Amino acid sequence: MELFSEIEDVIVEEIKKVFELDYFSIGTVQFGGIIIVCMVKFKDETKLNSQWKEFNSYLTAKFIPTVKDDYSKWNFYVFYFSNNIVNKSLKYEIENNKFSSRKIVIDNCESITATEINNVISEHITNDKIQINVENKEISTFNKNASLANILDKLSLSKKNDEDMQNALGQIENIFKDEI
Repeated sequence: MELFSEIEDVIVEEIKKVFELDYFSIGTVQFGGIIIVCMVKFKDETKLNSQWKEFNSYLTAKFIPTVKDDYSKWNFYVFYFSNNIVNKSLKYEIENNKFSSRKIVIDNCESITATEINNVISEHITNDKIQINVENKEISTFNKNASLANILDKLSLSKKNDEDMQNALGQIENIFKDEI
């Protein structure tokens, strides 16, 4: 099932002209509303390091104002792909930047295919591959202890008399002491 629906927009051609990119695509994911998803791959890590902020600002200034739906504006993702493992400090800086979109770095990715895009969306947006295993354990039946029941029957819980409660507790403790 295709999660990502690519959209054709003037911004796609503009961005390809302004930035040196190996890959760029913008589209939507239907998940509780329309989520805007941008996939981008710079030529190398040096370009990623020097241009990701400018790219993000350009996209925010040129594309986001055309989006009319508030849900989509608040649920805007940019995935930065890289062939190599991205430097931890750069990855941290990108992913923790709170301006305009949720940014995620996908490193060590040779090619951006429809399968890869669906996997990334599944892992980071829809989480539809999470498997929850609930183990049903056999529960033993409860057996009423006649001695405890007798003590509790004598105790009037509506009164909440401290002396009666202490007396009942003492009797219960004696029963269990005798069993050990």
